Amino acid sequence: MDFVQLTVCWNALEAGLVKGRLETAGIPCVLQGGNISSVEIGNGGISSAFAIPVLVRAEDLDSARGLLDTKAN
Repeated sequence: MDFVQLTVCWNALEAGLVKGRLETAGIPCVLQGGNISSVEIGNGGISSAFAIPVLVRAEDLDSARGLLDTKAN
């Protein structure tokens, strides 16, 4: 099973929201790199020190992109 990068999140809150949206739609995903449990709360809100790539199965990439493209609507 090949995983490909869907997007990069710059804080743990965003990564958690993207992961939840994908999984609710039945699209498995993996958060890679940053430690989602290691967050800082400061003047800018909740953030992580590192980018958090979101990976999905290659066969789910188009569906996942479509789902994220509609999140603002």
